[in-house]
Amino acid sequence: MAAGELRDLGAYYFRFLPQKTFQSLSSQEITSRLRQWSMLGRIKAQAFGFDQTFQAYRKDDFVMAFFKDPNVIPNLKLLSDSSGQWITLGFASGRLRKI
Repeated sequence: MAAGELRDLGAYYFRFLPQKTFQSLSSQEITSRLRQWSMLGRIKAQAFGFDQTFQAYRKDDFVMAFFKDPNVIPNLKLLSDSSGQWITLGFASGRLRKI
């Protein structure tokens, strides 16, 4: 968020955490199972942090804020059905139904 920019009261703000690793997805046992089910290279884990305590009764607000957040849109990776390539939500948003 830019300096001086006002925040919506109660809105969630997310930040992409590209340095976060998921060792469980790279273990030999998991890699073997992913290969067995043709999922190796077709699954990705990404981490995003957010600025508030999660409250279950606000889960719908949380999900909507996540997919609309300007830090999520250019960073969230999706596997394209048509090309099999990883694309970002921002690239795919023109082809996705509006949230």
